[in-house]
Amino acid sequence: MIIFLKFFLITLLSLPLLAAEMTVEKTTTSKIVLIAEKDSPVLARLLNKLKTVAPQYSYEISTQNTPVVINPSDYAVLVGANVPAHFDPKTHAKTFAIFVSESQAKRLQVQTSVWVEPPLSRQLTLANLIIPGDKKIGLLVNGEADKNKQLANLTNQQTLQLKVVDLADYENINQALYNVLKDTRLLLGSYNDDIYSAANIKNILITSYRQQKVLVGPSRAYLKAGSFATTFSDLNHIAKRLSDIVEQHASNEEWIRPGHNPYYRMMFNQQVARSLNLRVMSNDQLEKKMLEITMGEQ
Repeated sequence: MIIFLKFFLITLLSLPLLAAEMTVEKTTTSKIVLIAEKDSPVLARLLNKLKTVAPQYSYEISTQNTPVVINPSDYAVLVGANVPAHFDPKTHAKTFAIFVSESQAKRLQVQTSVWVEPPLSRQLTLANLIIPGDKKIGLLVNGEADKNKQLANLTNQQTLQLKVVDLADYENINQALYNVLKDTRLLLGSYNDDIYSAANIKNILITSYRQQKVLVGPSRAYLKAGSFATTFSDLNHIAKRLSDIVEQHASNEEWIRPGHNPYYRMMFNQQVARSLNLRVMSNDQLEKKMLEITMGEQ
């Protein structure tokens, strides 16, 4: 009897410890591994943002020189379009990509992706807010396939706001530029490297400004060159979207669909605004207007 009572008491005392161990095991979260060819300051900054946005996860960086072991339960995040030799996405079922364009993402064998370019519909909304008017907005495309791609996610009303000019119909870009800028408010830049290349951008900007027109978009990189405005997803926004993807999959094993980052901010080239005597609403006003329009379109 005494031996039985001792066993019973030991069992009772052990139950809280067992429960605590089970709780710790249950709440243990997966690791998130950022994968790239080589380390970089951007990777380090993104890691710091992630630790702030989603501190419940543990993180590692895996590069060609310093690869890490990735367990089946871990989330593997390809940073950029180049798949490093030390990792094969086909062998890991929980892989997604960031810092990739839509076209690049389609070539990767990943579960989902966050596209680096802003959606044309959002850029168009911004363009209408900062330079309103009755005239149409110019859009250059490069062939029928590119035209269909650019217009695919626009509403009929948005498409009607555009004057679409196809480079394929002209002998050179200068002729196309003259036509697209004629009787339009501004030029809306699409995310197309064939059009907005390093070889073309200077010509596009000079020609536009000679006609007192601005370029909106296609990305943050063009602001320094002389583009007027764009929407842009920074590292905070990327970290937040990455966290969204992991949180949803962890809760119901479903992936958020590949697409544009819904988190963003607006950026302007103040020098261009001064040179063309343009007045722009404050960021708070623009954000409020953008939100109102976006909610109205849903």
